[in-house]
Amino acid sequence: MTHTLDRTARIRSTWQAVWDRGQVDALDQLLGPAYVRRRGPAAAPQDREQFKESIRAVRRAFPDLRTEIEEVVEEGETLAIRWRSTGSHTGDFLGVPATGRPVEVSGATFTRFDHGVVSEEWVTWDPRQLLEALGIVTTTQRAAVDADLVRGVHRKFITGVTVVTCDDDGTPRGLAVNAFASISLDPPMVLVCVQRTSTTHPALHRATHLGINILAADQLDVAKTFASKADDKFAGLSWTRGEFGAPLIDRSCAQLEVEIGERLEAGSHTVFTGRVVAARHEELAPLVYSGGGFFDISHTAPLPW
Repeated sequence: MTHTLDRTARIRSTWQAVWDRGQVDALDQLLGPAYVRRRGPAAAPQDREQFKESIRAVRRAFPDLRTEIEEVVEEGETLAIRWRSTGSHTGDFLGVPATGRPVEVSGATFTRFDHGVVSEEWVTWDPRQLLEALGIVTTTQRAAVDADLVRGVHRKFITGVTVVTCDDDGTPRGLAVNAFASISLDPPMVLVCVQRTSTTHPALHRATHLGINILAADQLDVAKTFASKADDKFAGLSWTRGEFGAPLIDRSCAQLEVEIGERLEAGSHTVFTGRVVAARHEELAPLVYSGGGFFDISHTAPLPW
């Protein structure tokens, strides 16, 4: 525990010195000489000196920059850091002259330690927050659709019901999710979206693998349990541990184990993408969700086409 607290304290103190006060050389005590910072597929990786220069550029544009670390989640040598930055745009940035506008951006950084120093980081954030604040991208009145109207549209879309699970240091965790989709079959990849306020969210951040259980039509009770805020959702539930450690719920009509690849910040949710490493399915009708209700479609007839 002391080791964990030491690393977290180092992260917090260094970030405050670097981002809030511009003391970029403080990174030399935290980042290893072969440090690499990855910012997504569209941006080139940065080494330690390039990272320092990017911080200087940000602080020239936002000299009153303040960064708050909201949460640090640790798993082995990897830390997941959720952060939020605020500042006033008083200098040129991305070719945009100073606007004086307040800016707020949030995201997550995944930090890997090696022999006491950070060797690699992956950063994910929503750039639209910044672009809108700087006036590079505008949200028109036509685009600012009422949330209740959007919610009504979503209620017309029929989905299956999944329970997304993970092993949290020997304790099974899970929640009901209907934001699940296939990304590709070659390689087999899927995604799930999880609200950051969910009590299961920190465990998913710590996990290397997750389970996706597509519920059968006779598992409405399971869906209700995992949609609740119960302390132990697995109490009395029949489940088995998969080949890669994810809890898999018995009687589900299909199950996947997924090795988590990326964790992408998107609005109020985190999008978890990953590669399918195990799969099975049964000839059972799935539980269906639409318009706030659950349905058994096992007796419906397919439309000719």
